[in-house]
Amino acid sequence: MSLDARRKNQLIDQFVDFTQSNSSVAKNFLLLARWDLEVAINEYLAYQQPPNASRKDKKSILAIFDEYKDEEDKIGIDGTLRFIEDLGYEPEDRAVLALAEFLESPSVGVFPRKNFLSKWQSVNATTIEAMKQYVDQLDKRLITDPDYLKKVYKFTFGFLLEDGQKTLPLETAIAYWDLLLAPVYGAKVGIWCDFLNESWKRAISRDTWNMFYVFLQDWDKDPELKLYDEEAAWPSLIDEFVEHVHDDSDKSKD
Repeated sequence: MSLDARRKNQLIDQFVDFTQSNSSVAKNFLLLARWDLEVAINEYLAYQQPPNASRKDKKSILAIFDEYKDEEDKIGIDGTLRFIEDLGYEPEDRAVLALAEFLESPSVGVFPRKNFLSKWQSVNATTIEAMKQYVDQLDKRLITDPDYLKKVYKFTFGFLLEDGQKTLPLETAIAYWDLLLAPVYGAKVGIWCDFLNESWKRAISRDTWNMFYVFLQDWDKDPELKLYDEEAAWPSLIDEFVEHVHDDSDKSKD
């Protein structure tokens, strides 16, 4: 991964904040992980785990799983709601999406036993309090780490789809754009959503969902969208939106 010094320093700071280690340790683990923050953190947490802890930790995590499971091999919707509450969150909180991505949840309200065990074991979180602290850090990363936000954002589309669906209802897409992206990109998300409510009113495809995040990053660097390339492979909806923004800008100058 080719990164400039500023981005490397940001990753070091995020590693230190997450692990409560120091910058030297952070740099070493990030170098070994080729500057992949998530891999570096997981390697650090695994390194901190005593060699004889594995069996005891597994037992502790499975005991927590058993508290919430609705079936032998998974936590269902009722158990999920109780688990989220005990972690100190509401189902509507953005941190729940980070949790779902981390535990590789296949759909809303489902945490498979295998994933629950392996993922919590990988970060040495063997108590509810430790799990809460880990999710708290994931929640912070949604604001401070653009690459991590993108990862959770892309996961969210498939996570929200119901059986047989290939597109997201507009109302659902807007709600989750507001939840995930507005805290970082502010009013731009509102302008986009207002346009969709007024001019689109149709479901959102996966391609549009994924490309909107890329577009939003470009828009953040180019507030007036002067550098927008209509010949690039943008979804037609984004082309229409940019035309709308330019029209509004021209009207305001008249």
